[in-house]
Amino acid sequence: MRERILPFQGSRLVFFSVVMLCSFAVLMLRLYELQFVRAEAFEAAARENAVQSVPLPATRGIIYDRYGVPLALNAPAFNVAVTPAYVPDDEESLLRMLNRLSALIDVPPTRAAAEASGRRFVRSLQEQIAEGQGIAPYRPVVVATDVPQAVAQTILEDLQNLPGVSVEVVSVRQYPSGSLTAQIIGYLGPIGAEEARQLREQGYNPAFERVGYAGVEAYFERDLAGQRGLETRIVDVAGLPVQVISRREPVAGKNIRLTIDLALQRVAEQALQDRINIINATRQAQVTISGSVIAMDLRTGEILAMVSLPTYDNSRFARAIDGEYYLRIAREPQTPLVNHAIQSLYPPGSVWKLVSAAGVLEEKVVPWDYKLYDAGELFVENTFATNDIGQRQRFVCWLPIEVGGHKWVNMVEGIAWSCDVYFYQVGGGNPDPNVSMVLKPGGLGIENLNRYATALNIGVRTGIELPAENGGRMPDRTWKRRNYGESWSTGDTYNAAFGQGYVTVTPLQLLVASAALANGGTLYQPTILHSFLDAEGNVIMPFEPKIARTILPPEPGQVAVLNMREDMLLQGKNSLACICEPRSPYKDPNNADFYDPTLPECTEEFKQNYRRTVKLEGRGEITYTVHIPYGYRFGGVCNPLFINDALYRNYQPPFVSAFHISVIQEGMRQAVINPGGTARKFDLGYVKTAGKTGTAEYCDDIAASRQLCKPGQWPAHAWFFGYAPFEKPEIGVIVFVYNAGEGSANALPVAKAVVDCYFKLKSQREQGIPNDQVFCTPIQD
Repeated sequence: MRERILPFQGSRLVFFSVVMLCSFAVLMLRLYELQFVRAEAFEAAARENAVQSVPLPATRGIIYDRYGVPLALNAPAFNVAVTPAYVPDDEESLLRMLNRLSALIDVPPTRAAAEASGRRFVRSLQEQIAEGQGIAPYRPVVVATDVPQAVAQTILEDLQNLPGVSVEVVSVRQYPSGSLTAQIIGYLGPIGAEEARQLREQGYNPAFERVGYAGVEAYFERDLAGQRGLETRIVDVAGLPVQVISRREPVAGKNIRLTIDLALQRVAEQALQDRINIINATRQAQVTISGSVIAMDLRTGEILAMVSLPTYDNSRFARAIDGEYYLRIAREPQTPLVNHAIQSLYPPGSVWKLVSAAGVLEEKVVPWDYKLYDAGELFVENTFATNDIGQRQRFVCWLPIEVGGHKWVNMVEGIAWSCDVYFYQVGGGNPDPNVSMVLKPGGLGIENLNRYATALNIGVRTGIELPAENGGRMPDRTWKRRNYGESWSTGDTYNAAFGQGYVTVTPLQLLVASAALANGGTLYQPTILHSFLDAEGNVIMPFEPKIARTILPPEPGQVAVLNMREDMLLQGKNSLACICEPRSPYKDPNNADFYDPTLPECTEEFKQNYRRTVKLEGRGEITYTVHIPYGYRFGGVCNPLFINDALYRNYQPPFVSAFHISVIQEGMRQAVINPGGTARKFDLGYVKTAGKTGTAEYCDDIAASRQLCKPGQWPAHAWFFGYAPFEKPEIGVIVFVYNAGEGSANALPVAKAVVDCYFKLKSQREQGIPNDQVFCTPIQD
């Protein structure tokens, strides 16, 4: 009888034993890996799931005018949230609660209700709560933002019938002065997409975590925003906080006091708008809606008023961006969202003659009191057809040829009368041999004009504490050749000498340049920052005037101040800009043509101690530094094309003597008191005034689309710069009115109203009248 083989005996037993041993070995190895090899990683992951870091919002700083009037405040807003873990479990009670809440906050209770009401793309309350239930049941889900206070109070009073519902109080911005200061203050907008995603994951609503998008709100974002706090806590698997591990309290943002005088700002805007209305009514058509007014303290550089029209109402953006309103104003051709005072470029017209005069006097082109003849026109020969009279280029004075021009004119009269032919001759020369015996051949010339314009910050950003400032344009021979493929001509110099042709400036740039000549030779950095304040109103950092460029020749041992563009032309790759700009080609290892690894690092110490020397013809060696504005973002100055241009190889930074500045000042004074002066209407009687009118022909896209650019009949902008008192200047005002014609007729009256109200408001405050009661109505002239 054969022996019976039982299951799992013999080879079968061995096979399954081996399988079991291998399985057990794999399990043991896996257990060892989990318990020992990867223990720290799993412990960290578990800790990460259990530990939650939640940012705590910081109170945003408040913005005031120079007298403490609030321009940007924090106001409460109410959000409605639902905690999924606390809502009713039974469907009937849940629907009852959802319907009750929906009626208060106008959010569909269910998906079916959303579809039935035609709101397919609106997430219902039920969907939002279900999503939160699946992620973190104990984390509140914000279902409505910025509900009216009455609705928030109703919800709070009815919480017993709204289980799981809560009202969160958050902070939003409030702009009491609205459109009056919108271009200065700016507004807040949504934070970046990446940060928004991170905040959502932490239970925040990014709609109320916002950053500055324009104006002071953007420029001083870090100062105003403060520092978020952080609470680290342990949560259970459902997201319910169990224990607070640590808490770092938020640091409130700094409060900022601006240099703006809100009362004067209101006067400036009203005066400009009144003048625009008069212009349109006189011409019986809407010929202009745009202009700028800037008032500055000539002793410090403080901006007292800055108006840009048309403007926008930033209170429409205070709680959330009003999309429809934003798109409407963004499409308007006169660009209300643009601050025309610092961002738009225009030909400066005859106010520019002040810049030309500085160069002409200092370069001894012609004695200040020598009289050149103005017959009302001046001809320049065509160098390619010298014998063809018909090929000559004719330049005319604003005074009609029928009256024979201004006749004999010296520098003071040239400024006072705004004589174009005089400035043609001193700017670009006069081929008449009788004149050239006294007048320097070729006049000032474009190279020298470029030097003095650059010294007065033309083509250079002024550094005002507002974003997106435009640096303007001061052309030269190389610029025209690169952009137009043509050589520079005498006619180009004639045009540049009196602020036409290729020269473009912002109103702020022209104010700063003119102010430096009006105040005796100090170019202050224009500023809107008066001081930083803490929560109690104590001054953290007081205002101090900052010299951006010394115009007077430096005394022995004195350190001069130059601007960054001049420093670049003098020092090349070793200049402050080329060392400190993030995109400097000399600091880029990937740019083999320019990279220099030996250049120093741009540290704070390096910037503060930056000193260089330059040898000036006739003055010897001087030491200079470069002014860096507060919060300055390095960029756009370092340019190898300029550094390697032969035109600037032996660049000499210019200075203007006190006597020559006094001649220019006298010209502006005579413009007001001389019988032929173009600024006669600027006389206020009770205070001595001085100024310079300007009328600048232009042809931009708007004018071209309206077929206004007719040869010899181009439309014109109105300009005026004025200041007072003449003997000891306090206030300077620049006015620009788009497409308004003569500056004496349409820009001067605005400046007169602003200067008049400056002294009247000052008098009221000196009499002790409270700041909220001072008032001035702009005079009509």
